Amino acid sequence: MKLIIYIKKKLTNVVISIHYDVMKRRQFLGIVGGTVLMGGVSGYLLSDKKNFVRANAKFNGEQKILLLPDEQQILFLASLAPSGHNTQPWFVNYVEPYHWIIGNDKSKWLPAVDPTQRETILSIGAFLQNLEYAASNLGYNCYYSILATINQDENIVDIKLNKNLNAIKFPIEKIKQRRTVRSCTSRAEIFAKALLGKTVL
Repeated sequence: MKLIIYIKKKLTNVVISIHYDVMKRRQFLGIVGGTVLMGGVSGYLLSDKKNFVRANAKFNGEQKILLLPDEQQILFLASLAPSGHNTQPWFVNYVEPYHWIIGNDKSKWLPAVDPTQRETILSIGAFLQNLEYAASNLGYNCYYSILATINQDENIVDIKLNKNLNAIKFPIEKIKQRRTVRSCTSRAEIFAKALLGKTVL
C-alpha cells in the first residue's frame, strides 16, 4: 500500500512538475515577447514624434483658429490637389474668415529634382484651382492678389472669398475621385515614326 501511494505520489509529482515547467516556459515566452514588443513600440514612438504632430506645422502658440464649415470644406477639397512627388508644398495663413494667404512651404522643396521650384509653383497652382472650384461650388467667388515676384517667395497669393449666389457650380466629385493610375499604361517602346505629325509637350 505504501509503495503504490509512493508511486502515485511520484507520478503525481512528475506530472505536476512537467506541467509546471511547461507553464513556466509559456509564461516566460509571453513575458519576453511582450517586453520586446513594448520596447520596440515605445522606442519607435519616442523616436518618431511626427506620428503625433506634423513637424513642419507652424503654430504661433496659444491662438487656435476654428474654421467655419464652408472654409473647412473648401480647404479640404483644395488639399486634394496633385503635387510634384506628392510634396503638397503649400500652407494656408489664416488672416480672417474667408481671407487667407497661400504660401510656398520651403521645407517641402526638392532641390535635386526641382532646383528652381517650377514644380512647386505648379503644385500650388493646382491647389488654388481646386480651391476656386470648391469655393464656387459652395457659392463663393475668389479674388486673388499675387504677392510673389519669384518662385522662391514664401507668400504666393492673397485670396478673399465673397458670397455670390450666381457662382458656377463645379462637380466636386471629380476632385474627390481624382487619381493617378499608372498600372494600365503601356510599357512598349515608342518609335520615332509613331510620333511623326504628333505634338509632344
